Amino acid sequence: QETSITFFRPKSKEDLRRLREGLVKIYDYYHGYFGRSPDYLNVWTTVFYAHAEDYFGKAFGSKMMENVINIYKEAASKDLYYTHAIVAPMYDRSRPPSQWEDPYIQIGVVKETSEGVVVRGSAMLSTSGPYAEMLWYLPNIKRDTDPRYAIFFSIPTRTKGVKFLARRGFHPKEGMGEFEYPLTSRFEESDAILVLDDVFVPWDRIIFYKKPEEIEDFMWHKVQLRTWFNWHFVVQHYSRMKFYAGLAMAVAEAVGINNFINVQEKLGEILIYLALNEGALYGAEEAGESLPNIYRPNPYISIAASNFNMYALPRIHELLRLIPGGSTIPVPAGIKDFENPEERKLLEKYLASKGLDALERVKLFNILWDVIGSESGIRYEQYDRFSRGDPTIRWAQMYSEVYKEKKQQYIKIVKDIMDQMPNPKR
Repeated sequence: QETSITFFRPKSKEDLRRLREGLVKIYDYYHGYFGRSPDYLNVWTTVFYAHAEDYFGKAFGSKMMENVINIYKEAASKDLYYTHAIVAPMYDRSRPPSQWEDPYIQIGVVKETSEGVVVRGSAMLSTSGPYAEMLWYLPNIKRDTDPRYAIFFSIPTRTKGVKFLARRGFHPKEGMGEFEYPLTSRFEESDAILVLDDVFVPWDRIIFYKKPEEIEDFMWHKVQLRTWFNWHFVVQHYSRMKFYAGLAMAVAEAVGINNFINVQEKLGEILIYLALNEGALYGAEEAGESLPNIYRPNPYISIAASNFNMYALPRIHELLRLIPGGSTIPVPAGIKDFENPEERKLLEKYLASKGLDALERVKLFNILWDVIGSESGIRYEQYDRFSRGDPTIRWAQMYSEVYKEKKQQYIKIVKDIMDQMPNPKR
């Protein structure tokens, strides 16, 4: 049955390359923005489907296995748009949610019936929630292993009791549009807090239930969801870095600073980040893992590259501010300035630059400002820093978790040299 490439289950290295090429086409269109477009959760749903038997069936029984298969088939045949929520509200991080004054600030099961369960609580951060068709609720239950929180499910966003508390939009101000905010006007995506107000979830929509100990295999070992979503982030970031590199070079050449060594150093730094991401994608494919029902990207490369980008992307934002300096500030108010003949004459004389006429320069610097100075641009920078969690924790986990099984292998290299060194005579 024909469906989106984003529901394609790779079974070989060539298949994974095909999936990656399809995703890159999507994100090249978005210039690496709109990170919660439908493809993001489609890949998750497909990964669940690939592990329906060897993980969900073995851990939770045949009913949950059937649920995973049916949810995938439904999503693929109808090309449904999923949002998700996975993080507990930041009410009091010094205590687990089960010890809060109200243990149902985080989503938990309040009642079981023969037909399903009733859940109550909230979660963040449901990007695209207000306009998505379906919801995956997949909490990080490592913070609190109370069984009431150990539930993963899929339901329509229009289900009774499902609510999204969205932040204010960053759309252009009245009278302004794609000329003044070329990225915000096209790729601004909504973020929301998910609230489930005694929502009924049928048994056939549940895929994980009351076994918090199974989260390790889900995230790290059998399913390795963490590998997949980090690999997906690298795809997005690769497309965005291509755009950022082009923007930085276009700005430098437009104002005649591209031959300055200090500017070239900054441009080179951006290009290094771009090349590293491209190499990570190729390496993750080449050194991927072939499993019975899916071929997945290399976990070490995928997670490391994504974690590195928690530093690299904000750093590129900084470089995009440093390269043009103060020239980002004096940009005309909007397109109406060019529609006034008297004002346009002045703009064409004084806003032109070495490489561009006034109109083209203003367009270029409007793009730049939308990246580094607009509300939407700052939101993306914040998202890049924290969408996978605290960067300090993620980098520390490279040692404590990601490379846990390989640590001794590398230490042995040093110990072998030590063993070859002479000992003092007694």
